[in-house]
Formats: sequence, structure tokens, C-alpha cells
Amino acid sequence: MATPGWERFEAFLWRTSSLLVHAEGESLVVDPAISVDEVGGIGRRALELAAPVRHVLITHGDWDHVCGVGGFPDAVVATGEETAEKVASGAADEAVRRAADAYGFALSGTPRVDQTFQRGSALELGAFVVETFPLFGHTADGSGFRLRELGILVVGDYLSTVEFPFATSPAAYRMTLAGLIEMLRDDPPEAVIPGHGPSLTAEDALSVAEADLRYLRTLHTAVADALTRDGTRDEARAAGLAVALPRECSPDLAEMRGFNVDRQVEEILPAP
Repeated sequence: MATPGWERFEAFLWRTSSLLVHAEGESLVVDPAISVDEVGGIGRRALELAAPVRHVLITHGDWDHVCGVGGFPDAVVATGEETAEKVASGAADEAVRRAADAYGFALSGTPRVDQTFQRGSALELGAFVVETFPLFGHTADGSGFRLRELGILVVGDYLSTVEFPFATSPAAYRMTLAGLIEMLRDDPPEAVIPGHGPSLTAEDALSVAEADLRYLRTLHTAVADALTRDGTRDEARAAGLAVALPRECSPDLAEMRGFNVDRQVEEILPAP
């Protein structure tokens, strides 16, 4: 039987992360992605370790994080209650199928949820004890996971070195980053696993979190200042677009810069 441990897998699109955690002859997978072949490779690796996948955890309901659930029909799939609502509504499955058509990959199956949890509770999933906590700002349903025995912190679509923050709520995202910064300073894990890009040390993750928070605070200030000077919404948007991103990203994600600005304008000055 393999020594307890973890391995990160990287999918073909946006350097999307999947995490395989194994101990005591069984495995837990977080956010299996993306194509049927990539998801199948995770399952095969678990069998090589004599630790078949018994549990699947999902950080949030975006399509690139739920698309591989169907590859593990015999595992128990656990999500936060809010993510389960996305799956039950059919919205997650529709998004997965649209993405498969757009990017040309084969699907593992349909997303499902077998078990839900309230964010902030601890889960016992076979050999694994998982602390859960809410991650607001990217989506409203985000969940973070900590497996203390293995020294890992899983943070979904936060703290990526290959993306910048994509914020449905910039205010909530700033609060989440402040909490992650406190955790990384005062109770650091051995490794941090973002949803996109490589795993990080706590020190490197802290640098990413601080840079992302500076970006979102500067964005807020730029938009607020423009509106305070009786600027129009278009002028406020232009001020927000002038704010430098914390890092480069792939060109197909650059449109999210404008998305962030629009959300920030709306939080300060809601449309009539």
C-alpha cells in the first residue's frame, strides 16, 4: 500500500488543477478535470497506487470544476449546499456541454452530487478528514478545503499564478483574500493548491494573495474616485480598465478584466 500523499494533475485548458489524495487504500479527488482521457488518467493513477477513488470533492460549480464528476460513478461526490443547487438546477450540466462543444473535448458524464455539507464544517470522508470554509467573491458557492494531516490547502479559483482574480463580487473577493492572508501568515499549510496553475508554498501563495488584494483595492479606489468626481459610468469604467493587472494571463481570459470593472462599478453605483 502506498504511503499517504497527494498528486496534482494539470488539464489541457487554463492549466486547470485536479488533486488526487490517497491514504489507507483509498483516494479522494478534488475537481477532476477536464476531458474524459484526463479524468480517466486520474482514476488509473489511483489504481496504480492500490487506492481506488472513493470520494470526490468539488470547490465550486463552474463547468471546469464539475465536468469530470461522471468519471467516478462509484465514488461519493460531496459539494457545498450552494454548489449542489447549481447541479440540481441543471445549470452546471448545461455549462459543461456548452464548453465541450466550444473546446472540442469528450465528456466524462453528467455532474451529480451525492452528499452536501455546510461550509465551515469538517467532513470525514473515509480515511480523510477535511476542513471546509467558504470562499466568496469568485462565485457565491466557493468552498476551500484543508487536509491537515497531509499539509495541504485547496483554494479553488483563488491564488493562481497564471490568472488574475475573476470577481463576481469584488467586495466579497477582497474579504476572502484578507482571510486567506491571515491564514497563510498565522497558520500556514505546507502546500497550497489553486484551481489553475502550479501548487505553491505558503510563502508564495501569500505573495499572490497580497498582489491580488492590492489589485482589487486599487480597482475599487479608481472606480470610486471617478464616480466621486461626478464622472459618468463610462468614465468610471475607463478608470477601472486603466488599473494594472497583478500578472499576465492567457489572451482568452483577458476579457475578464472588463468583467471585474463592470462588477466593481455596479457595486458602487447600481444601475437604476
